Amino acid sequence: MKLSSRGIAIAVLLVALLGSAYFFVFAKANQRRAELLADTRQKRSALENLRQATAGIDDVNHKLDDLKKAIAFFENKLPQEKEMDKILKQVWQMAEANALQCKTIKTLKSEKSANYSEQPIELSLSGNFDGYYSFLLQLEKLQRLTRVTQMHLEKMNDTEGAMTAQMTMSIFFEPETGTTATASAQ
Repeated sequence: MKLSSRGIAIAVLLVALLGSAYFFVFAKANQRRAELLADTRQKRSALENLRQATAGIDDVNHKLDDLKKAIAFFENKLPQEKEMDKILKQVWQMAEANALQCKTIKTLKSEKSANYSEQPIELSLSGNFDGYYSFLLQLEKLQRLTRVTQMHLEKMNDTEGAMTAQMTMSIFFEPETGTTATASAQ
């Protein structure tokens, strides 16, 4: 079997066709396939990152609901501004019930915030320390939010257990404008 020049030319032409098909068709198709695989890997990685980032969203919504409930709880503990005289009377009666003499009760300038106001009150009391301690425990158990910001105790020299106390306490309340804002928000 002898190959003629025409057979050799056809064989060379077929090899050249096969080589050019590899370089022009298969190589480009493989390159495009590799690019698509890389793009797919990148998008899967981004999708997995998104899943990890959004995994706690349900937990955040639950925490937001808990915080809203806590805010509502504390807002219910805020008396109306018009009830301040009742609270002052209640503090006065608690002091008298614990055998303390109220020398002075003086309200200071109230501080307003967006959802609440704070009314500082200066108290000057005298009596037995045990009564004062009981007074503080009762003050802590009040249904309303209160905070003792300053306290100065001084022992009276003439009687054992006798003392005078100057204290500043704050009572938190809901301002008059806050009631309509709360009602309209609900």
